[in-house]
Parts: sequence; C-alpha cells; structure tokens
Amino acid sequence: MIVSVLLSRVSFIHVVISSTAGVANLGSTNPNIDVDRRQLMASSHVVRQATSSILQTDPTLAGPLLRLAFHDGATREQLSDDLDNLAFVGGPNGSIKYELDWNENRGISRPLQAVEEIYSNIEGLSLADCIALAGAEAVEFAGGPSIRIRLGRRDATEADSKKRMRTLHSDTDRSLVDTTLPSAGLDSDGLRLYFGALGLSDEQFVALCGAHDLGRHVTLLGMPKSCLKTLTRECLEAAPVLMPFVSEDPDGFSNTYFKKLIKWNDRKVKLGEVAFIPTDVDLVVDSELRKYVTKFAKNKAAFFSSFTSAYQTIVDAGATSVGRY
Repeated sequence: MIVSVLLSRVSFIHVVISSTAGVANLGSTNPNIDVDRRQLMASSHVVRQATSSILQTDPTLAGPLLRLAFHDGATREQLSDDLDNLAFVGGPNGSIKYELDWNENRGISRPLQAVEEIYSNIEGLSLADCIALAGAEAVEFAGGPSIRIRLGRRDATEADSKKRMRTLHSDTDRSLVDTTLPSAGLDSDGLRLYFGALGLSDEQFVALCGAHDLGRHVTLLGMPKSCLKTLTRECLEAAPVLMPFVSEDPDGFSNTYFKKLIKWNDRKVKLGEVAFIPTDVDLVVDSELRKYVTKFAKNKAAFFSSFTSAYQTIVDAGATSVGRY
C-alpha cells in the first residue's frame, strides 16, 4: 500500500525535475537559496502523504515517528561559544540509522523502517529531511498542529556521539547533562540545561514534553525471565507490554498531558491513568515550569503554537532551505 501511494507520485516528481534542468541541486554552496522550490514542494508532499497513508493503516506509529524525529535531531551539540566561529556536531542528520543499539533508541526500528521505505522512492530529499517531515505529519495526523519545516539537511555516514563533548551541570544532584539524548532522571535544572543547549526556552521545552501525550513507552511487564536478566536490544524492541504516558487516547495529540500533570500534582489521578517518568513530574514540581503546564492545560492553541516553534527549532537545525514545506 505504501509503495503504491509513493509510485503514483514519483513520476510527477521526475517531471518537475526534468522541467527545471540546470537549477542547482540541494548540495548548493549557497545555503540561503531554495534551489528548486517546486521539487521541494513536490517531494515533501509525497513524504507527508505516504506517512499519512501508513498512519491510516497503523495509527499507533504516530508516537514512534515523532520520537524518531526528536531522537535524530536532539543529538546536535554546539562546540563553541564564539559567535564569530560557531561549530556544531550531530543531528538532525539521519544518523539515527546507525544508533539503533543505543538503549535510548529502543523501539525506533519500526518507525525508521517505515521512513526508509518512503525515502527510497524520493528525489531531492535526505533521509534526515524525510524523518523530520514524517514526525511533523504524525503530529498533524494525530490531531495536532500543522507544522511546516525547512529542508536541505545532509545525511551522516556514521553515528553521532552518544556522549556530549561539553558536559553541563548545576549544583543539584540530578542536573548533570553528559549525553546527547536526555536522561529520564534529569531534574528541572538538568532539563533547562539540556534543552537550553538546543536553543529552546523554558516554555518551548515544556511544550515539547507534551509529545508524551502521544504514544507509549517500554515496560518490563510480561517479559520472559531470560530478557529480564539481560535486557538486550532485541528484548526491548519486542517488549510485549507498552504503556502510554497518558492512558486516555494514546494515539491522539492534545493538551491532555498537561491536564493530567496538574491532576497528578493534586494527587487526584487514578491507578493506571498515567505512567509518568521523572522528567514529566519535574514540570509540575518546579514552580517556574508549572506555570507553563497550567497555561497549556487551559489553552490548547497556546500549547500547539509553542510546540510548533519547539519542533521547528529542533529539526530545522542544519537545514538549508529558506522556505518551510
């Protein structure tokens, strides 16, 4: 089904490409010019439509596709504070395909395979572009905001570093940030340091955490004893019981996550209603962050707006197009 959707549009892309012969390709040395806007529009449309078709068949992939986009983009690190000589390493660059053995990336294989199938039929986009587009489309498909993104990312040929080159920490016990993907045990100071390094404000990263309204995480429930002893990647990928952060509509995207956080903080949640991790509850334990939780719980439009800007900040790093698609 996916292939048929793609092939029906690939011929159109070839027509567009042939009609713009002589225009520079995405590898242009000028990063401030959309080298072929029509090609980018056509190709991004195919990716979004193919993603939507996949989700119509399996809506449970929406959360994993969004997580895939975040994990590919969030490994980016700024190596210098010199504004005249900024240097970066890491995503969003498609390196996630080489990082499947990381424990943080358990469950990523399934959404990655779906995006790689789409990418194999696309002209003019990188795998990193397709991952970012699929994540955005997954959000919209699940009822969230329509997110347009920049394109023109370059794909990596090897894994990004799992360890940060520059560690960050404050004076609290759980604030140490030494990995390129965030630890689930970070406290609120650690979250500020981690997401601040990615260019996000407090309000933006609280909004980004609202992605936990969508999807499920791995649990140890029902795992064979042999897996419980080793917890290999294969065991984690095949975990028999996945648990949603918010049990109410785990395949829908809304501001319910923030409403449940407030309910949790007021000790009013029922057993099985939520399955939060430490970084979730950080958002309501910290009074400065809690004001954004309250804001988003009351105003879905404000949440959608802040989430959109946060997602764009994460995935647009390294993109070269001026326009968004």
